[in-house]
Amino acid sequence: MLVLFGGACAEEFAPKFLGVGFPVLLVSALYLAPARQLVTSVLLALAAGAIADALSALPLMTSASFFVLAAIAIRSTLGRNILLSALAYPLYEIWLALWSVSAEGSVFMRVFLAVPIGFATAGVVHLALGWLERKAAVDAQV
Repeated sequence: MLVLFGGACAEEFAPKFLGVGFPVLLVSALYLAPARQLVTSVLLALAAGAIADALSALPLMTSASFFVLAAIAIRSTLGRNILLSALAYPLYEIWLALWSVSAEGSVFMRVFLAVPIGFATAGVVHLALGWLERKAAVDAQV
């Protein structure tokens, strides 16, 4: 939950480029999904999506539904993968364009900007969460 709180703070206070922000909550949910049980992964993705919906004033379950679908898809693929986490963000922007008419900027521009922003965010979040897991010894055996 602390990771989601930190991600929410980062998303809220980081600058947005033409309406495209940094997907810290999405990438965090996708990073945490493969190492957890399915129920835990789904609940983390649902919580992260609900927080993202609340921060952006989107209708309830707009982001949460995508986060859950993406977390399940990530679990069934290669596991923790920066490339898949980064490419989820342009897909998320397309998802938002399908469900939300009031999105800022054109869909093409949002998807175009989402690619480099997604890669940058995925790299930073994967490094930071990996470092935090090692420091906290989350997966350490007793």
